[in-house]
Amino acid sequence: MLLVLRCMAVWALTASAQTPQAPSFEVASVKPAAPNGPAGVMPFLKGPMEEQVRFQGGPGSKDPGRIDYVGVTLKMLLKRAYDVSADQISGPDWLDTERYDIVAKVPPGTSGEQLRLMLQELLTERFQISLHRETKTLAVYSLTVAKNGPKLKPAEKLPEYKDDEERKAAMKKSASAFLEARMAAMRRGEHVPGRSFHMASATMAGFATWLSSNLDRPVKDKTQLDGIYSFSLTWEPDDAKPRGDAPLGPSLFAAVEEQLGLKLQRENEQVELLAIDKAQKVPTSN
Repeated sequence: MLLVLRCMAVWALTASAQTPQAPSFEVASVKPAAPNGPAGVMPFLKGPMEEQVRFQGGPGSKDPGRIDYVGVTLKMLLKRAYDVSADQISGPDWLDTERYDIVAKVPPGTSGEQLRLMLQELLTERFQISLHRETKTLAVYSLTVAKNGPKLKPAEKLPEYKDDEERKAAMKKSASAFLEARMAAMRRGEHVPGRSFHMASATMAGFATWLSSNLDRPVKDKTQLDGIYSFSLTWEPDDAKPRGDAPLGPSLFAAVEEQLGLKLQRENEQVELLAIDKAQKVPTSN
């Protein structure tokens, strides 16, 4: 019996030693974003386009050993940490308004899944988060392929920048050029659509996320289309009024079908929600 107990103890110690420890950030800084800092850059960006600007580094990027998140909300961070969409997160209103900067050193060889676990641990610790999961039936839009098939274009090559400052300056310049072109067209009396959108490189899931941010309910990707595409849309908002004799352009629903060969349909669906029971607005000190 003594021999058996000794063998069991040795086995338990060996198994414990072989159990991989969950990775954690080597160094991490979490602090409220400065009021006049980079958090205010490109306030009109939404969904994947905004996240592309604000979330830099980590596994799969040019800088896998470091993450640099600038002017991000806690809801954005929770989305990334728990791999859910914004409409699957409920909690206090400030989750969408308060912004933070996070810089952290990532251990070599960290995978995307490990990074999510590390973010969960970091957010729980610094924001003192308490949460639970629940399932509810919600009204959603299902994104499917239209009758005549998709009209999607391949992804465009994204520009490369030497640093964040060059990237932000280039995006500001592009936005200014876009606005100037719209104003010039209006002065010439040309029809200018009320809304336009371009995403150079994204998955269907990413496009569905952008649609969710512009509609009154979540959008679920059910196209079964894999790969990376570019997306361009022009449409009129629901409250648009005719300008002169020019007819109004299509609604967002019609534009998605006419210009991309996709379709939005209203449905009810069981959705898992991440409910934030408690979180502190100011993170604990680094």
